[in-house]
Parts: sequence; structure tokens; C-alpha cells
Amino acid sequence: MDCPLADERCPYSAKRFYFGKLNQSGFGWPLAMVIEEPDSAALEKALREGPYGRCVYACDNDVMDSQVVNMEFEDGITAGFTLSAFTPHGRKVRVMGSKGYLEGEEQMIRVLDFLSEQWTEYDVNKLAADMTGGHGGGDQGLMKAFFGAIGNGSAVAIRTGPDVTLDSHLIVFAAEKARLERRVVEMSEMYAGLKPPTNA
Repeated sequence: MDCPLADERCPYSAKRFYFGKLNQSGFGWPLAMVIEEPDSAALEKALREGPYGRCVYACDNDVMDSQVVNMEFEDGITAGFTLSAFTPHGRKVRVMGSKGYLEGEEQMIRVLDFLSEQWTEYDVNKLAADMTGGHGGGDQGLMKAFFGAIGNGSAVAIRTGPDVTLDSHLIVFAAEKARLERRVVEMSEMYAGLKPPTNA
């Protein structure tokens, strides 16, 4: 907060970033992670005393700011994941299949049919009743499905089971292991001591 570069000269200044968010309309992520209501005194206190006001150059946070993960699945299917903390906000996905191509982000999904050479567009905001909140509304959708399954005793709205959930988590852990140990990690290592799902 007292750094002479914090106001205008540091692109990673927590002071500039969070107070800039406070002065914008609306109160949500990421500001809501730091304070409970939009208040400048509370924000200054939180940045001075909490973890969000630390200097990026002089703190012990070792979370990567960029990452590239290359994965090979069964039958030679490959996937690449790229993360960068400094790109404009949002997520993008591209899937190349044998019969078509899909690309999307948090607003629009476009699908190209290779045979007809026609594009089809899906406006995700029109398809979803509520796209507000975490991860483009995905967090609310997951919780709604979960509580609905508990409330009515039916798991129809739960699209994946524990096997798929375990697979996805172990892939992430394998990516982190590969990063830390600077090597290729086979998924068999991650299942050591566990009973692999039937589809692994």
C-alpha cells in the first residue's frame, strides 16, 4: 500500500487494481473475495493486513502465472491446456474432432460441421436462465443440480459420477506433479494405491 510504484507505475499493484474495481459499478468477483461490502476503509484495511495486498515481487505465493499442459489420452487423442494470468478475463476452448470443430468462450459457442461446411452458433446467455456469478454461471448450475439431487432423491441432473470426478482431479494433480518435477507423468502413477475407474 505504501510502495512508491503502487499508484501508476506498477501493473500488478493491488492498490490500483482493487481500488479501481471499487470505483466501478457492481460488486462481485474479485472484489468480493477481499471485502464483504463495497467500502474504501474496509478495502484499505484488508489490503494492509490480509494476503491480497502483498507485493507480487516480494511474497511467498508460488502459484504459477502461466502454464502449458499437454495430455495424451487413449487412442492417441491429444489435448493442450494453456493458462495465463495476464490475458483478458475469460476462458476459451477449441475442440477439433473428426467430423467437426468447436470453439467457444463464456458468451458464444460456434460449431463447424466439416461435411456441410456450415457454422452453427449458440448464445450461451440465451440458453441459460442465470449466467451470473462464478465461472459464467457454472458454479450455480453445479450447486443447483447437487441440491436438487439431494432434495428429490434423483441424480438425473448430475451429469458425471465419482469416476469422472476422480479422473479430472487426478489429471490436474498429475499436471502439477509434472510441473514441479519437470517430467512426464503417467496416469498409472496417480492411480497407484487406488482402484482405477473402469473407463481409465
